Amino acid sequence: MFSRWDGQVFWRWSALAAALVALCVGVARCAPASNLAESSDSGANSSTKPQSTADWMTQVKKRVAAHDLVGAQEIVDAELAAAPNDSDALVWRARLLTWTGHRAEAEAAFRRALELSPRDGDCLLGLARLEAQEGHNADALSLLDKALEIPPPRADVYNERGRVLAALQRRKEARADFFKARALEPANTAPADDEAAAGLRSLQGPPRYELDFTNETDTFNYTNAANAQTMVFVAKPNDHWILTDEVDSYQRFGADAQKDVASAAYRFQGRNWLAVGAGGGNAQGVIPTSEAYFEYDRGFPISETASLRGIETTFNQHWFWFQGAHVLLLNGTVAADMADDFRWTFSFGEARSGFVSTPVAWEPTGYTRLEFPLPHVSVDRLLPNVMFAVGSENYAELDQVTAFASRTYGAGFRLGLTERQFVKFYFAWQNRNGGNSEGIYGASYGIRF
Repeated sequence: MFSRWDGQVFWRWSALAAALVALCVGVARCAPASNLAESSDSGANSSTKPQSTADWMTQVKKRVAAHDLVGAQEIVDAELAAAPNDSDALVWRARLLTWTGHRAEAEAAFRRALELSPRDGDCLLGLARLEAQEGHNADALSLLDKALEIPPPRADVYNERGRVLAALQRRKEARADFFKARALEPANTAPADDEAAAGLRSLQGPPRYELDFTNETDTFNYTNAANAQTMVFVAKPNDHWILTDEVDSYQRFGADAQKDVASAAYRFQGRNWLAVGAGGGNAQGVIPTSEAYFEYDRGFPISETASLRGIETTFNQHWFWFQGAHVLLLNGTVAADMADDFRWTFSFGEARSGFVSTPVAWEPTGYTRLEFPLPHVSVDRLLPNVMFAVGSENYAELDQVTAFASRTYGAGFRLGLTERQFVKFYFAWQNRNGGNSEGIYGASYGIRF
């Protein structure tokens, strides 16, 4: 049992405790609601606090590297839901929207991020790229100038500024920026990733000239072999004109013959071309004494994503005048450009030939040709083709005018040696009327400069 003294102590401590409890309750009732809410929220959400910037960015980069843009977008959206004014998250959202083709939304996100962080180099660069892709090069340049004011200097900013300056035809300044970018790039940058080197090459412009050399050997089952050499020079002084000169030399059936054919092609607005050509030479009874032609070409773009990307149509009317004979060739060609660099060409024609004291005759002719890439091989490196033809194979030689081929099977390929040099090889077998046959073997070398 408690002593009387123990009971007094107990009741005194109980009264003190009760007074303290009453005091705490009173303070709680008088405290502002906002303080209570903050305290409650802090306790309730302590286990679901948003990730740190480094954590969510790392996850986004991993998803992007794995080509999981949807997953990356979900992470960014979650971060923005927790922190709507996170400029880094807004920049990442803008990038993802750009990559998925939502350009208007991407621009809005970039501009919102710039309002929050006006000196964010990544944001300025991203918006500048978007403006440049839309053709707003002056606006892009202004943004890149602001990005250059933010230290340290960045190779990606100089590379983008070089591309924009090149688009504005300020080539000297563009070259200077590409050199600055090259100085900032890591020494071990792979050639495929060297943007500065690619930018400097782009300033050289497309090749304006091309020179091709070809040798062809024809074998027959009824006579000796024949040879022909061709040299073609092509000049493109601007985007509208193409000038061509072709010199041919023939060693055929015991005769040596030469001819020269020149042509000029002009591109009108859009994808319309008109070409005219004429020539002649030392015929020796095996090639035309003279020839002339005109050609009209029209292209029709269809889609950048569908299987059929575009169609090119050509009409050609060609006259050949031989010693004692003449030929008029009317020819139409349709070429289909397809996805993955496939190209299928169909050509159909009628040849009207006449000899002295003989009736005029019309003969049909046609061929098809398929160019197809190999898996995992660039078409600039290797591009094979196969072809099939009926009718006459080549009206530039007299023996083709009367001895029309019934079937011709062929194949070949183009091999890129360097960015501006290539070789071509082709072969074909032709079965002619009357049991005659011909083998055709050719090789050519071309260089652009």
